[in-house]
Amino acid sequence: MKKLFLYLYLLPIFLSIIISIFFIPYISNSNYVLTYNKNIVIVKSDSKFIWPIKSKNITSKFGYRKSPTEGASSYHGGVDIAAKEGTDIYAIADGIVKYAGWYGANGYSVLISHKDGMLSTYAHVSNDFLVSIGDEVKMGETIARVGPRYIEGPANNPYKDSNGNSTNGATTGSHLHFALSVNGKRVDPLEYMKK
Repeated sequence: MKKLFLYLYLLPIFLSIIISIFFIPYISNSNYVLTYNKNIVIVKSDSKFIWPIKSKNITSKFGYRKSPTEGASSYHGGVDIAAKEGTDIYAIADGIVKYAGWYGANGYSVLISHKDGMLSTYAHVSNDFLVSIGDEVKMGETIARVGPRYIEGPANNPYKDSNGNSTNGATTGSHLHFALSVNGKRVDPLEYMKK
């Protein structure tokens, strides 16, 4: 009876202690990005979301700011990440594409709905969209590319530079404007992203 007690009760407790000491710290500290192929980036992280682009050079933070161009709001509802035209943009998590098209001051944009009322917005992208409304996307999947500053169309585009050239929304150059909403309220994306 004593041996049965040891096997049934103490052994599982002992094993759980060993696992928590040796394996859990390893799992929680395993942060790395592994490129699987040209369309998917696999990320192991302690964060819920991955970065939408390889660059982490933030040029404009979330919140109030001086508007950099006419038509841009003084309240910046996302972050601007410096990137060259054509740079791949990744889905930050699994989700469903809710919109891909012209989105006012955001220019050409892709919006993805995620679990828990989260919505990610990728703005000033190329109008050569890689996803369509209704597509299911996976974390790390390439969904768009950083767009050019200057564009042809859409008709009646109110966003122009000082010379009258049409721009990709209210923008001064190629970059990714990335925004997150939770249940319809804008939040600072940097509080949700892997550092």
